[in-house]
Amino acid sequence: MQDVLDFENYLFKDREDAARKLLEILPKDTAKSENWVLLCLSSGSVPIVEIIANELELGYDLLFVEAIYAPNNDECQVAMVSEKEEIVIHHNLVDSFGITLDYIYGEAKRTYQNKLIDYQYFYRNSLALCDIKDRNVLLIDEGCETGFSTLCVLKTVLGLGIKKVSLATPMIAKDLYQNLEMKVDKIYTNNKIKDFIEVSYYYKELEEIKNKKVKKILEKSNWYIPFKGEK
Repeated sequence: MQDVLDFENYLFKDREDAARKLLEILPKDTAKSENWVLLCLSSGSVPIVEIIANELELGYDLLFVEAIYAPNNDECQVAMVSEKEEIVIHHNLVDSFGITLDYIYGEAKRTYQNKLIDYQYFYRNSLALCDIKDRNVLLIDEGCETGFSTLCVLKTVLGLGIKKVSLATPMIAKDLYQNLEMKVDKIYTNNKIKDFIEVSYYYKELEEIKNKKVKKILEKSNWYIPFKGEK
């Protein structure tokens, strides 16, 4: 595993390159024999998860989360809410801005109704998240910078009675790795980065993927559980 301190060039050519390099470090035989479920953490990660799902012949789903922002500041994330209405709060920011919990819970409800339900309709035809109770789950993202969304996903899946949960990502902030390694069974990553800039910095090409293109990938997939079911 590469421990990157000061990186001046890209780590991956594109998402396909990142997926192939992730596959080199994933426990493929174990994942297949235990029939892991893959959960994609962002729409931009769908091409990566699709490649991994095809290689491992495992089904996958998307788990939707959305940020809650500070009042009058649409760039400052103070909480995250998942499609199962689980909430993770950045308490230091909330306290420093004097934001009330009533505001957080009210925004969480509004975000769920106005965004997360729409995501379920668009990407899953309004189907619920696939059944992951008593399953081994592998969370996959194209990069982990702050881990805010990852923590929200973790809280959500743990509440659904999973057996084990691991995380796979091409690159992760080193301090986040240290924070998460005690919360998951295993972290599979190609790079731990000390001074993380932003995910796009480490890709030579990181195409912005529109919602319609993501849905086309899902519709053509043989492994997207909401459209194809379990194999």
